[in-house]
Amino acid sequence: MLGIIALAVAALGFIFACVPGALIVGWLLLPVGFVLGIVALFKKGKPKWQGVAAIIVSIVGTIVGVIVFIAVVAGAVSTAVDDTVTDDVGTAAVGEGSSVGEAPAAEEKPAVAKAQELVLGETAFGMDAESGMGWYAVELTNPNADYVFGHAGIDVEAYDANGVLIDTDSSYGTVLTGTSWFVGRFFDIGSAQIDHIEVRGPTAAAATYSPAAETGSFTLGEITTGSEYDWMTVSGTVTSNFSEDQDLVRIDLIARDGGGKIVGVDFTFTDRVPAGGTAAWNVSLWKVPLDSKVEAFPHL
Repeated sequence: MLGIIALAVAALGFIFACVPGALIVGWLLLPVGFVLGIVALFKKGKPKWQGVAAIIVSIVGTIVGVIVFIAVVAGAVSTAVDDTVTDDVGTAAVGEGSSVGEAPAAEEKPAVAKAQELVLGETAFGMDAESGMGWYAVELTNPNADYVFGHAGIDVEAYDANGVLIDTDSSYGTVLTGTSWFVGRFFDIGSAQIDHIEVRGPTAAAATYSPAAETGSFTLGEITTGSEYDWMTVSGTVTSNFSEDQDLVRIDLIARDGGGKIVGVDFTFTDRVPAGGTAAWNVSLWKVPLDSKVEAFPHL
């Protein structure tokens, strides 16, 4: 009789252990069936198979109950994660009754536009006959309000009239939103003559999303020029609205003659521009007309 009771209790526990809403009932019955099965197994003069069956059913039911419990917990976690992601990202759909220009619902967030390619503008180059070195200036525009090109490599190649690559120079930094100039020098021109230059830079795929409202920028103060022997001296200030100090901010300069032609370039660095503060900079431009108009462009 005890063996039959043990088997019945174990069987009921097994059944309840398979039902997600009744797991606790199954977990209460299965140990009882297991203990009764052991007791029935050792009773003298009674059939043993009911006790053995009760023990086996209890063990298997416990394993099944654990599996069902894990599945229930995993499902609950997955649902919670899905709900959280939906709350964070929001959803948007165009359906019947929608029209272009309608403001998104309060719980929705606008989609992020894809990054656009950098735009190459004006370029210039020149040679210093005495030193055999060349220089270049390239205008680049980042048309993206909410993307920057961090740690971007800008390679400028010098070619002769036969299309032979004669030297390359590279600049590295962060290309912020808007238009700026990047300058540099060619040190290995030798006796060759620069016929044209080509510019290689990062593609749109390399852009990093950085909302305009959260990205810092620089503002240049008034540029002052003077002269010392054959050198033009240039000085100015740069103000940062970044939330952190910026070290080694680079200032690229171009000098234009009265006709607007670029006749020389140079660059310098500030040691540090404090967050929300201003730092001074100065540099000397060699072999440019002393009445040249100088423009300066800060870079990270």
